[in-house]
Amino acid sequence: MSDSNWMVECYSRMLIDNHITEDDPSFITAFDAQRYVSLVKQSGVDAFMIYACDHNGNCYYPTRVGHPHRNLHRHDNYGDLIRLVRQQGIHPIAYYTVVYHNHPAKSHPTWRMASASGQQHDHRYWWACPNSREYVEFTKSQLAEIIAYDIDGIFIDMTFWPVVCCCPNCREKFLKLTGKEIPEAIDWNNPDWVAFQRFRESSMVAYCQELAGFIKSIKPITVTFQNSPIIFGWSWGQTPGIANACDYTSADFYGGKYQHILGAKILAACSSKQPYEYMTSRCVNLNDHTSMKSEADLLCEASTTLASGGAYFFIDAINPDGSLNPAVYERLGRVSSHLAPFVSQMKHYRPTLSADTGLYFSMSSFIDPSLNGKALKDLEFSSNLAFTPPYEEMLGTSIMLTHAHRPFKVVRDAEGDLNQFKTLIINNAMVMSQDEVEKIKNFVAQGGTLLATGLTSLWRPDGSTSGDFALADVFGVSYTGKQSARINYLKLPGEQNLVSCRMPAPLVKPNSQQVEELAKLVEPIFDPDDPQHYASIHSNPPGRETGHPGLTIHNFGKGRCIYLAPPLLTLQQDAQESFGAWLLQKYAPSQIVLGTNAPVAVEVTLLKSTTSPNWLVCLVNYQKETPNIPVHGIHLSLRLPAGAATSCTCLSNGNKLPFQAVDGILSFDLPELNTLEMVEIQVG
Repeated sequence: MSDSNWMVECYSRMLIDNHITEDDPSFITAFDAQRYVSLVKQSGVDAFMIYACDHNGNCYYPTRVGHPHRNLHRHDNYGDLIRLVRQQGIHPIAYYTVVYHNHPAKSHPTWRMASASGQQHDHRYWWACPNSREYVEFTKSQLAEIIAYDIDGIFIDMTFWPVVCCCPNCREKFLKLTGKEIPEAIDWNNPDWVAFQRFRESSMVAYCQELAGFIKSIKPITVTFQNSPIIFGWSWGQTPGIANACDYTSADFYGGKYQHILGAKILAACSSKQPYEYMTSRCVNLNDHTSMKSEADLLCEASTTLASGGAYFFIDAINPDGSLNPAVYERLGRVSSHLAPFVSQMKHYRPTLSADTGLYFSMSSFIDPSLNGKALKDLEFSSNLAFTPPYEEMLGTSIMLTHAHRPFKVVRDAEGDLNQFKTLIINNAMVMSQDEVEKIKNFVAQGGTLLATGLTSLWRPDGSTSGDFALADVFGVSYTGKQSARINYLKLPGEQNLVSCRMPAPLVKPNSQQVEELAKLVEPIFDPDDPQHYASIHSNPPGRETGHPGLTIHNFGKGRCIYLAPPLLTLQQDAQESFGAWLLQKYAPSQIVLGTNAPVAVEVTLLKSTTSPNWLVCLVNYQKETPNIPVHGIHLSLRLPAGAATSCTCLSNGNKLPFQAVDGILSFDLPELNTLEMVEIQVG
């Protein structure tokens, strides 16, 4: 019996990738469903994702509309696993792929994506286009077969654009909607190009919405789509609309600790329901079939997810013959066993992230104007365009906040109540709607502190601009339309107070007599890219003031705005991080974590129970080299957003911690931190 509410109590999940071809008759023949499910049970998870159809287009059930895996001889592996998994008390979730869909794309040339240069696949992966009406109807027919089984939910993978598709279907649909042909080059100053980008985004959203609506019209199960491109750039064509079509967000990332910390908070911010799920491969990446991560690494990754209120999710991969490696499940089982006391309380509390610092997430701003003029026919595969300057700065800022032990939440496009925050940080969010602008103005006017950088609010979503920031009256500065040299420096008061940046900064000028200049923008004497004239052969030392401010502060209403022109928070270096931490501590100190002696390897988060007035203070010790060296004697002083503490309990062992609560400030000492600790704060 399907359970559409399964996700709210499942904080441990997994899948076993099954993208095995038919190219050898021995493939899949050693598959043993009973053995397979017994290993899944050993891993200790609550939910398990089962393959119905893989990237090759091979189905693992006797499909009538798709292509059944030849080596199964129409045996129903998918159905067997659903039945056996449910018998073990584990929730079965279906896996289905679109776009990366080899068999239908190879079999139907008119369904294929095609780049401007004619590229229809990348090596082994063939792409089907969601603007092909025939392909859409085909996927719906397959989905009808898949959801007829006794599943609790379905995950639909690869809902993004691997290339800028210019296939006949896209050309015809865009022409019909706009009366125009697809532009031949990227140009973020050209409304026609921006309109095409919005078309790409809306086409993928419409596809996801149609599939979700179709599924739910047949069966009330959960539906989610692949959300990993949520952090990537414009080329993948993903927007919040895809997350809105999901019951919860789900994604797999491979960028290490700090991408994990930020990605988890982005998924939390974009998820309609909690918990989101964060997938991590048990191997070093999906391309390596055997090199398993250490137990310590897997524990760190799962702990990072839990500490931001999410469900941890492991990915294994089946061997070509259909067998599995038992050692994998022994290792995963030990990780799950270690995390069991934390998971148990999270199931009870169903917590959400809490913070007084918001980090702004603007997907429409994940563009790169340096590509202007690039012909589409010369554009390479989209994975080469995954990261954009605004994302890189947002990532650098999140690392700075983590190292400063400052809990933060991601806020998506000014959605929700901005007044939950004392401080809002916006990294070069170049594209803003009028609604966003008004919400941010109101946040500052009501007493909030805004830290904004770069070209924030310069363009509207349709690509138009006044030539100045829409938030210029909040910033206290206006854009001159010019940029600094690629190498530039902030010159703060003092002889040697210079902070470097390796990317251009917008040149701004004050537009208010009340604006205070905190730092000047300085450039090298010569153009950093001039090979003939330079001050130092190895570097480009500061040489002259530009006459433009680099850092200002301006009162607006009851609040204030700190404006930082150069994107120096992008640089993941001590000097830039120290500057960012100093800036916030001086002008916008955290009202939650007031002090700690924890090392920078320790992340501190705060989770608020949705079923009680209680809190969870989470500490994750995630070091560069694992296993972690335990940290002893961590002191923490914090002010909870509401309520007076009556007890502090370590969830790892149930031990009560001595604490002090004076004038609303809670202080306690944690004797030892290995990887994860959650301190349950009961509120009277």
